[in-house]
Amino acid sequence: MIDRLIAKMREEYIDGFFISNPYNVQYISGYRQEHAYAVITEKGKYLITDGRYKELAYIQCKEFEIILWDEKGKKINDTINEILLKDNVKRLGFEAQYITYKQFTDLFDIIKAEITPVIGLVEQLRVIKTQEEISYIRQACEITERAFNRLLNDINVGISEKELVAKSNYYLVTEGGDAKVSENIILSGKRSSLIVSSPTDKKIENGDFVLINIGARYKGYLVDFSRTVVVGKASEKQKEIYSILQKTQTEAIKTIKAGVLAKEPYLASEKIIDEMGYLDYHYKGIGHGIGLFLHEEPFISQSSKNILERNNVVTVEPGIYIPGWGGARIEDMVVVTDEGCEILTKTSRDLIVL
Repeated sequence: MIDRLIAKMREEYIDGFFISNPYNVQYISGYRQEHAYAVITEKGKYLITDGRYKELAYIQCKEFEIILWDEKGKKINDTINEILLKDNVKRLGFEAQYITYKQFTDLFDIIKAEITPVIGLVEQLRVIKTQEEISYIRQACEITERAFNRLLNDINVGISEKELVAKSNYYLVTEGGDAKVSENIILSGKRSSLIVSSPTDKKIENGDFVLINIGARYKGYLVDFSRTVVVGKASEKQKEIYSILQKTQTEAIKTIKAGVLAKEPYLASEKIIDEMGYLDYHYKGIGHGIGLFLHEEPFISQSSKNILERNNVVTVEPGIYIPGWGGARIEDMVVVTDEGCEILTKTSRDLIVL
């Protein structure tokens, strides 16, 4: 991991790299807390945190030198500067999209090395998952699906969207997920067309579509999983919409394999939905990479420039959203292979009527 990062650093002509994005800090160091920074040089690797996290940092980050920036009244930038002087760093890269202008000027005022902005250096590594990462994601998928099956028993007329989200969060943790859960979404009735709106006190009614978008976090790795169920009896239009999405997702998944343009699954889904007359209600992106962060490259959309690679982990989530009526989505996660893909989420994609 570090060797690959240093190789990327050399391509950018930097001999030191300051990492401030907490997801990138975790990816590089294994440290799963937000209150930390990392500095990588050709001579050393350092995790910078404060004294509150001293014991935890030593437990989670055994291969890094742990530096407590708040010792002896130091500031973070002073600590970074000491590292650079010790390792004779001449040119320090920093994550341009993750620090404020003030943080940049503070660095500029203190750091003795030349500093230069860098974009996407660690993210380029994160796009292709290791076998260990895939195993974590696989376990997160299993946790999510167990939680989903428990949640189905709670979806009844009269319960609110917010109550269902609270229950889903509880199940995701008690089934083995991290205590810090993702931002889960449950929308019902006409509100199910809102795609990613926040759940409200709106209560489930007979005949509602209920769009469920939940996902566990396991050792920091996330799941994005959706099913749409019907409470009571499904209408003919609900059955039609859901049937279209089943076919759409199946055809999109068939196109996925290493070397394919990431927009190809989208184009496959668009063709079917256009033929069925619902193109105006089809969102222009049907998937994305996922790992430590919910929405990563590669993106599966109309405008995507990405090419799918072996061991990308992506979602495939076509949806139809009709304002004032409701919407539906079927979402699964897959690992890209040389021959196609492996579907990680195993729950039936048939319409569930409760």
